[in-house]
This record gives sequence, C-alpha cells and structure tokens, in this order.
Amino acid sequence: MRILVILPEQLPVPPILGGSVESCTHNIFRRMAETEQVTLISRAHHRLPTRSVYKNGKYHILRIPQKNRLAYIRAVLRQVRKQSFDIIQIENRPTFVPFVRKAFPRTPIVLSLHSLTFMTFLTKARANAILRQVNAVTSVVSFVSQTMKKRYPAHARKFHTCILGVDTKKFRPHSLAYKMKLRKRWKLTSGFNVLFVGRIIQGKGLHTLIQAVFRVKKTYPRVRLIAVGASWPSVQRQTRYIKKVRSMSRRLRVPIRFTGYIPPARVHRMYHLGDVFVCPTQFREGFATVNSEAMASGIPVIASNRGGISEVIKHGISGWLVQDYKNPAAFADAIMKLKASPKLVQKLVEGGRRHVEERFSWYNTSDKLKKLYIELLNRS
Repeated sequence: MRILVILPEQLPVPPILGGSVESCTHNIFRRMAETEQVTLISRAHHRLPTRSVYKNGKYHILRIPQKNRLAYIRAVLRQVRKQSFDIIQIENRPTFVPFVRKAFPRTPIVLSLHSLTFMTFLTKARANAILRQVNAVTSVVSFVSQTMKKRYPAHARKFHTCILGVDTKKFRPHSLAYKMKLRKRWKLTSGFNVLFVGRIIQGKGLHTLIQAVFRVKKTYPRVRLIAVGASWPSVQRQTRYIKKVRSMSRRLRVPIRFTGYIPPARVHRMYHLGDVFVCPTQFREGFATVNSEAMASGIPVIASNRGGISEVIKHGISGWLVQDYKNPAAFADAIMKLKASPKLVQKLVEGGRRHVEERFSWYNTSDKLKKLYIELLNRS
C-alpha cells in the first residue's frame, strides 16, 4: 500500500521537540513502513532537512515551513498533488479534510482523532459535512469513538478505535542505583517525590496537585513535587499559569522543582525521579500517554478518572483512579494511601508493567490500522 499521512502544522517528525500526536504517529508509521510505502508530512524545523528517507526507502518524510494552518495544508497538497496513494490519513485536523478530498476525490481518507478537541470546535453542521467526506475515523481510545458516535449517529459505522502503544524498551523499570544516581544529579535524593509530567497548562491540573501535596505535607513533611515539562514543547518562557502555580507553591510552602522543558530523547529518564506519578488532568483526555509511560517505567500511577484514562488504567490493579478529580483532598488521600502501603505500591507497579506489556504495543496499533485500510480498499 502507498499511504500518505498528513500531520498538524505545529511540530516536526521525528518528534525532536515532542508533541503527543507527532510521537504517536511516528511510532505507528515507522513500523508500518516495514511492509508498506509511507509518505508522512509534518512541519519543518531548522535541525531537520526538507526531506528524509528511512526504512530502506519505504518511509519518506516531507517537511513544510508554513505555520499558518491554511497555508500549510495548501503547501502540503502542492507537494503531493501529482502523486497517487491508496490511503490518506489526516492526523487530528478535521478541517484539512475538505481540501484533501478536493485534491484526491477517489482516494479513501481516514481521519485520526487523538482527543475530542478539534471536532468540538466545529459546528454540528460543519462536522457532519466533514464526516461525509471521510471513509473512516480512528481514535486512540474507545471513549472518543463512543462519544463521536453519540454526537454524529449518521456516521457511527465510520468510527473505529486503534489504541496506542508504548515503547517498553525505552520506558522500563530501573535499579535503585540508577534512580539514586539520577536523583543525585538533580539534587533530589532525600524525601518522597511526587512526580508530574506533561504540559504545564491549566487543564492538566498542576495547581490541583500542588494543593494535594500541601495536604500530604501535614502528614509526611519530607514530601516534594517535581514538575517535568513546559507550557508547549521546546518553550522555556514563564506563562501566566506557570507564574500562578509557582506563586501558589510558595504561598503554601510546597517544595516544588520545575525541570523546565525536557527533550523527548531524555523524558523517559525523568520518570525515575518519582516515587509516585500523578496525572491530575481536568481534561476529558484521549489516551494520555504519560500514564502508560509511567506504568511501563515501573512507577505507581495515580490519575484522574477522566475521558479515556480508565481504558489505560485498571483501578487498583495497574494504577489508582481518582473519581473526584477537581478535589485536591482526593489526590492527597490517594498519595497518602500509596505512601502508607508498600504492598499496594508493589501490586500497582507489577500490575502496571504487566498491563502495558500485554495491551499497549505499537505493532498492534499499526496492524489494526493496516487491517482497516485493507477493509476500506476492498470496499472501494
């Protein structure tokens, strides 16, 4: 099969800066390129050439400099208009669909949704018009697929779920010696470390976690919070929200270490700074890869029971879900429960790693997607 994959206009592939959509898409299609011909288009970056070829010539990446969404999709189509493809997949940008359909009127188009966000921005009429032009819609968790089916029942048969994977060789448990060496480097050797990894924006809930740690500190004075990430991949500037959480931590006297932006090539190491990983998101998340990465790394996970997270974490088996996700006290109770029970921690660590190994494989994601492509081609 000749497959064209169009990514959003924001970040490059390979994901040298980060980006969940870019990381997931690259992980899927570099594996698919072992058997299929894949052309992937992403945003340009000065550290990467305009074109790259991998996998013995079967994986081509083209990079477009335009950052304006409309200019970007027009430039994409200028690059590929004279080529032919068996399947076109559009990642997380439903508004690209009409442009691609006009350029490729007979080619099956798959829209891939990583969350509810970009369909929610559309009016119902516009969303339905876009869905009429695609042959299938994939999502990263069934929560997104089921929500879309209810919103757009006329197109329910088009929705499919392709659950994401984890690189279990990169994200894996390490020895105590490895962890202590890393923590020494970051001057975080003493105390109990509560870890946050992700974008530092309001919806990810770091403010909730600071208030939770404030409560934990009353029982366990040597607790601290470590926040790994920035407001956006590769950005170091202090946003209004980052200033707000810094001020909150000072006011509540919660020790917090902000690492700032960490490149994707080093993020996997950062999980080993934590004694417990907490995802206090307020969003209706899709897959939320940080949870599966933490589980794969052998770190006990506490997370909001929000969106598709309950498909990733089995409560009390592979992690701990917090129902009252807006309430800092609920997160404090969960943290203290794990702190007081090494037996529970061991159960969640073992269950989390096992769950990831059994369920979240990038090859499984790629194979399921390939089966869908074949089904679409057989219909057309």
